[in-house]
Amino acid sequence: MPPSPTIHLSFDVEEFDLPNEYGGSVPLEQQLEHGRLALEHITPWLRDLDMCTTFFTTSRFAEYVPDHIREASKTHEIASHGVRHDTFDDEDYALSKIQLEAITGKSIHGFRKPRLQPIHTSLCIEAGYAYDSSENPIKLPGRYDNRHLPRTPRYEDELLRIPISTSPTLRIPLFWLSWGNIPRWILRSALQRALDHDGTLILFFHPWEFIEPPPGVQIPRIVRRRMGPKLQDIVDCELRKLAQRASFRRMKDILNDPVRSS
Repeated sequence: MPPSPTIHLSFDVEEFDLPNEYGGSVPLEQQLEHGRLALEHITPWLRDLDMCTTFFTTSRFAEYVPDHIREASKTHEIASHGVRHDTFDDEDYALSKIQLEAITGKSIHGFRKPRLQPIHTSLCIEAGYAYDSSENPIKLPGRYDNRHLPRTPRYEDELLRIPISTSPTLRIPLFWLSWGNIPRWILRSALQRALDHDGTLILFFHPWEFIEPPPGVQIPRIVRRRMGPKLQDIVDCELRKLAQRASFRRMKDILNDPVRSS
């Protein structure tokens, strides 16, 4: 009998430095505060959805809202998103894990590199991670072309690599940016095809997508489109539909599953 279908929902919980990627100059305190407001916004929503998720958080942001992160860890998995979102050094693999474990009092199993950049597998393993979810196996113009990578989880040495989901064959993107830009019927069809084909969905968003950006902050239209309550309504509706077909689990639970081929 095949395993029951599962969905692994995650959020990159971080300082809001996105505008600075596009020439903005949002100061760190405002980045952190906007991240806090966004996290507080999605917390009751997730409670209402009754879905356990994984929060990939930077340790710098976690240190800004330690009580929020400790409280979240009672329901959701906390995983590492590095020390800070704007830069990354090799020592951040281990340092972020140490800092997050000190805040939560729990073991940190997973890692996701900021901006889904390539990782050093050996350094991830040395730092003590069991899995990594830094791969988006699509082409994202101006960022990366990962269409050669497998679409489903696999092991590299002792590290389980868990890619973000795409549809089979065409590799229609299913990561956060797609939900505000792909026509709804295409998105729904791609989600269903991926779930049927793979038996699992790996999805991720950012809390700041579901609130309005700070006044005067300029971000690209492709990011701003449907941002705020409109996007939350779309995601809420589609997640509830998916919940009728599959169970929601934390990312670390994949460690107990057999690895399926792409």
